[in-house]
Amino acid sequence: MARKWEQKDSTQLWKKVALRRAYLPKKAVVLDLFCGKGELYQRVYKDKAKFYLGIDNKKIHDPAICRLCKNTVFVAHNDISQFNVFDLDDYGSPWMLLYLLLKKSTHEDLTIFMTDGLLLHQHLTGRVVKVVSATERIPRHMVIPGMSRWYVDVFGTMLLDMQARYHWTVEMAKYIYNDQNTVCYWCLKMRKKV
Repeated sequence: MARKWEQKDSTQLWKKVALRRAYLPKKAVVLDLFCGKGELYQRVYKDKAKFYLGIDNKKIHDPAICRLCKNTVFVAHNDISQFNVFDLDDYGSPWMLLYLLLKKSTHEDLTIFMTDGLLLHQHLTGRVVKVVSATERIPRHMVIPGMSRWYVDVFGTMLLDMQARYHWTVEMAKYIYNDQNTVCYWCLKMRKKV
């Protein structure tokens, strides 16, 4: 059963579509991690992507172009070098998956679209999650009232950490919030350092 904020956030589909249409590269080879019902495939990738593969561990929209598998398992055990676009449309927090992608990808330029629900977690609990604890050097599970006010700063620190750890340069980072300020939609343009 979907949480109330997840149900409301589906009305924000137009923002996710607009972000992808604006920043999708011309020769997009897309790995859609959390492909679900295929709404983004139908509205963006079907006509604009050179190649598309959808992955989801619960439901897929087309067995001919999708695989039923846990996203982290698929990324860890498959060659992802052909993909230059990754779509992490998860209402949780896909940061650990982002770290895995950047660690493993050998492509020179990447476009990454993310739906990040960490903001809601910060609003509701104020608790520091594992990845924030590691990048911000704050004790894990510490409660910080109003922590969501520093969400973009925390995300920026994480990007700096990824740059140093996996030798990427963030060339562009654009974001937009849903109307409830509980989910943040990102587009990252990354370039591998030579």
